[in-house]
Amino acid sequence: MTFDSAKSKLTRNNFAVGYRTGDFQLHTNVNDGTEFGGSIYQKVCEDLDTSVNLAWTSGTNCTRFGIAAKYQLDPTASISAKVNNSSLIGVGYTQTLRPGVKLTLSALVDGKSINAGGHKLGLALELEA
Repeated sequence: MTFDSAKSKLTRNNFAVGYRTGDFQLHTNVNDGTEFGGSIYQKVCEDLDTSVNLAWTSGTNCTRFGIAAKYQLDPTASISAKVNNSSLIGVGYTQTLRPGVKLTLSALVDGKSINAGGHKLGLALELEA
């Protein structure tokens, strides 16, 4: 919540609820009473995680939907992929170089305009103390 003391009123309010069991998680949220969202996560097996995300903003016809998966190749490497209803396709590869050091390579491709460009590439180095 955000309270504007000059106007004596709430300017933002967010509410979220989550539920978790052994290999399953459910999360839902409401932002300012106009944006509604929810996600479901499931650990399908030891090496595979999946997720579904839904969001809707009242007053619009804009509903957002996405699915994602992460597969653990071995104890030090994983690949991930996601796609949403805007035809954005993301892929990533993460490698643990040594304890506390991870390298991630990623790409985000606009599936609606493959030849037009505007795609994104990413490189991250994560250091953990």
